[in-house]
Amino acid sequence: MIQIALLLFGDSFVRSRAKYVMFIGCLWGMLGLAIFIDGLSGVTYFPLHSFGAFLLLESLVTLAIASSGIGTQKALLYFKGGVFCVVALLILSNKSSSNLLLAILFGFAYFIIGLFIIFAAWIVRFAQWKMAVLHGLGHIAFALFMMNPYPTHYKATVSLYLGTLILSSGINTAKFAWRIMTCRAGMSVFELLMPQDRLYCCDSAPQCPQDNDGALLPQTNAPLIIHIWTPVGTASASTLRRPVINRYIAAVDTQGIISMGHAAVELSSDIYISLYPVDDIDRSPSAFLNVLRATPDNDVPGRFQPDYAQEALEWCDSDRKIYFYEYNRQALMRFWNSYQRNTTYNLTYRNCSSTVAYALEAALDGVLARQHQNGVAILKTLMMPELWIAAQMRKRALSMAWTPGLVMDYANALRNIIHPVSKPWYQRLHSWVRAEPRAKKTL
Repeated sequence: MIQIALLLFGDSFVRSRAKYVMFIGCLWGMLGLAIFIDGLSGVTYFPLHSFGAFLLLESLVTLAIASSGIGTQKALLYFKGGVFCVVALLILSNKSSSNLLLAILFGFAYFIIGLFIIFAAWIVRFAQWKMAVLHGLGHIAFALFMMNPYPTHYKATVSLYLGTLILSSGINTAKFAWRIMTCRAGMSVFELLMPQDRLYCCDSAPQCPQDNDGALLPQTNAPLIIHIWTPVGTASASTLRRPVINRYIAAVDTQGIISMGHAAVELSSDIYISLYPVDDIDRSPSAFLNVLRATPDNDVPGRFQPDYAQEALEWCDSDRKIYFYEYNRQALMRFWNSYQRNTTYNLTYRNCSSTVAYALEAALDGVLARQHQNGVAILKTLMMPELWIAAQMRKRALSMAWTPGLVMDYANALRNIIHPVSKPWYQRLHSWVRAEPRAKKTL
């Protein structure tokens, strides 16, 4: 979540505050370690009741504003608010049975996440998949530790879980700050976030112009359009009803043909980014698992479509269009000049969706730099629910593969951060309490 926020704030903002980010990350990690040790000691000094009351308040706020979300955003906010509310009530009850239930709940969640990470890494075999497997095994080990039938004190469950979460977050923040402090001059935040094997010849690309404060200049002449062809919308026949799978992975029609959808980026007549294999990949159920692997033997020749009009003529119009009116044209062109030099296509590692996701991140590099020159504006952005949603979408995609559904929800969340609704979340909460009708939202 912090990484996405730093991407939007831009290179100048991040470099000037890298030492502060490092300090905050180290301090945050030390706090997490202290909370974890506090739980292990058997004498919990951590204010559980105060934390439970704060968590309950946060869950009620999330549930109150969830109705103003769109599609998956609404479902995610309801899920987050509901889980937080249950956890808060269990913490506040402070009974041995509730503490045992929390240990089982946290342990089971970590166990499932660990299995998912291992399964995704084993199936997809993306770069550094072995490290991902170790990461998943660490989740399972922690889950077994949380569900240990002979724990030191079940009342320390929250301290152990929260301490681990904060410690991990602090370490990641400090590592990212260190990368910023040690990277070469002129390297953007986007280049730090993106896997380096996706870029080619970045040093030879033209540098982005900057304003007097060193912030990248966003361009607002024409809208940046994210085109999404959903799996259901591109199926040649009626599809089987599988809501989550159809949205985020693939849709299977009544003839057994798998449709995965497509994604593209359009910027007037200047840029159109749409990567597609030269020859269609066999997507029958018998061959589908084999082509999911992100190994070099599954690399095939790809091609970039010339423009949206020709692609729509040869295939069909996109189902969804997401518009951005503030973006960094120069950063996007720099990415495109580098990325288009390699036309390799890989179904899970270098596909149309990953191309669009990274192009969008390049276009949003530093787009909020000039609007966030004070602490209040920064805090408002960090507290936006859409930032949490964007982070969850990106995390799930990086753990397996980018798909059109994930790109669609990721782009929607980022758009709501760049172009927020007329009322911020706390004003929407006030309107909800007064039972005022809400305005219909559009993409």
